[in-house]
Amino acid sequence: MSVSSLGVGSGIDLQTLLQNMVSVQKDTKVKAYESKISDYKSEVSAYGAIKSALETFEKAVESLNDEDLFTGRTATSTQPESGDIVSVTADKEAANGSYNVSVSQLAQGSRSVSSAGLFSSTDDVVSATGGDLTFTAGSDTFTVSVAAGATLSEVREQINDSTDNFGVSANLVDDGNGNVYLTLGSDVTGSGNDLVVTNTDATLDSVSSVATGAGSAGLSIATEDAAQDAIINVDGITINSSSNTFENAVSGLTIKALAQSETGTDGNPETAKSVIDFDTESVKETLESFVESYNALFTTFDKYSSAGDILNGSSLIRGLEGQLNSNLMTTFTNAGDLSTIFDIGIEMDDDGKLSLNSTDFDDAMENSYDDVVTLFTGDNGIASIMDSYLENFTGSSGVLKDLSDAAQTSADSKEEDKENFEYRIGLYEAQLKKRFSNLDVLLAGLNNSGTALLTSLSNLNQK
Repeated sequence: MSVSSLGVGSGIDLQTLLQNMVSVQKDTKVKAYESKISDYKSEVSAYGAIKSALETFEKAVESLNDEDLFTGRTATSTQPESGDIVSVTADKEAANGSYNVSVSQLAQGSRSVSSAGLFSSTDDVVSATGGDLTFTAGSDTFTVSVAAGATLSEVREQINDSTDNFGVSANLVDDGNGNVYLTLGSDVTGSGNDLVVTNTDATLDSVSSVATGAGSAGLSIATEDAAQDAIINVDGITINSSSNTFENAVSGLTIKALAQSETGTDGNPETAKSVIDFDTESVKETLESFVESYNALFTTFDKYSSAGDILNGSSLIRGLEGQLNSNLMTTFTNAGDLSTIFDIGIEMDDDGKLSLNSTDFDDAMENSYDDVVTLFTGDNGIASIMDSYLENFTGSSGVLKDLSDAAQTSADSKEEDKENFEYRIGLYEAQLKKRFSNLDVLLAGLNNSGTALLTSLSNLNQK
């Protein structure tokens, strides 16, 4: 006979006995595996967080170690009351100082207009035979092919729609007195860069500035509509440019003319004053980022190494904290009146957190700029010292990546051990269940035999 559930045949709770025997072998061991796996995964998380914080701090250090940070310049412009006339930007080649700038003339492109009486309607036919129109301004050129019988409106559309058009805008103007004018505006600025329109057929002379036939060309440029340079005056020196942007007319400066200067009360053109100085604001922002990332790094150290935390007692963290603090305290003898970074406004509280005193920083930047540069940059600067140390721990080949990988490998190994153990426990449970099942069948058989015997004896007695 067979039984469908342990204990049914024998009346004994064999299922509970089976579970208890498996639990004794399994539970403690599985919990030990899971605890160890959890510890390894916590280490992976901790090393990852520290690596991330360390790399953020490393970026701030690298920014401070960039000499370009300290060679940057700013241009601060004071405009006349009439409005903005120039914008000025400075690069590291600019010299500190101030400049007075006035604008005598803005650059402009040329404008051609057809003569009166040539066209009375936008539907007038321009050429009966057709031909090519070529538009040139400076070094730019493009050509459109005009079909026989093309109207003035169609020619305008061809010009504006040409994919090679370098900046020529064609328009039609009706004066209301029976005249329609073709106007061509060119974006190409600079003296000598007037728009020139030539053709391959004399019938197109009416929409050209150079005639092919014996007659006159239809387009002309008024004196005030000619292409012209921009002209500015910097500290009494007149400077021309083919565009409104003056690149390196003054070393390191880009000056853009925005509007022509109005005449001041003294009878002279109004000026804008531009002051060029070190870009101390960028230095300050970078130093504040350094302070912020340093504090965040040490907060991360505390989070994972305090009593009861996964990296409590870690020699790695103790070493990092000690070395970074030591680097921070570096004393310099080649930075003038500055001997440590605490002389430029860096302050440390009782908890080891850094802050930046803006007043002290501004004083140091104003009075000891070159010495500030010495403190941070170069082979012996504090940023270089820290950067050299940090690169051992960060990146894809750094110590923290190795430690994280090792912890992950250990976690994976323990996970595999746990799975193998649970497999063996499964086999053990299956063996026990089979034995208990056989025992249940045996006991059930004995119970049935005993019941039958008692029944037979009872029947005999009744006889």
